[in-house]
Amino acid sequence: MAFKRKPPNGNVRRVAPIGGNIRYTVTSKTDQTVQCESFLERKLTLRLDRDPCIRTYISQPEQFTYLDAEGKTHTYTPDFMVCRVTGEIEIHEVTLTARADQRRMQERTTAAQAICKERGWRYIVHTETTLPQATEEANLLALARYRPTAYANQDVARFVQERLAKTSSPLLFHTLLTEMTPILQLQEAPIVSALCHLLWHGKLETDLCRSLIFYHAAPRANLPIWLPQEREAR
Repeated sequence: MAFKRKPPNGNVRRVAPIGGNIRYTVTSKTDQTVQCESFLERKLTLRLDRDPCIRTYISQPEQFTYLDAEGKTHTYTPDFMVCRVTGEIEIHEVTLTARADQRRMQERTTAAQAICKERGWRYIVHTETTLPQATEEANLLALARYRPTAYANQDVARFVQERLAKTSSPLLFHTLLTEMTPILQLQEAPIVSALCHLLWHGKLETDLCRSLIFYHAAPRANLPIWLPQEREAR
């Protein structure tokens, strides 16, 4: 999207250049164009896209107006509005910890919290310390390419879910791949894609923060995988 054009549907403004920031757009899980003003915001969209409890979200959703301590009027456009499947609405803001302590930011946060509370919404602030760190970030970006349903394979999904249900411990990526290839009579590439599709959508689990899923463009053979319901036991 060229930034000289109108903002996407539902966005009240285009993202703005701030201190040489990176500006770009992504497509959400509901095929909506979402604007990002920084890579920190991109990290948040990765989490929002994977969360099954989130129905949809939009960027630059509306403009809040508030008064500061001196009675001056200010406007503020939060980064994202999130709509959960339960009907709950949240406003999400991404900032740096270095800015969070600034008086102007504190006044803005207080005002936004008050507006959201009055509407029955939640106001959530994210910083570089609460968003995905390097390993999780790399894994999310790697898995994101497998989000489309074109990578889904019902035979792979059925096999791996039945196989994992028979064991009380995780199985390695290589083990599943080796077992499925002759039985399903598929090449490794579509099986890898289908497994990554399941990992992205939370149908399978692994520790995204511990090690990189891909190494030299190939999935790690010793990557442990388990079913979501096993998380509590781990």
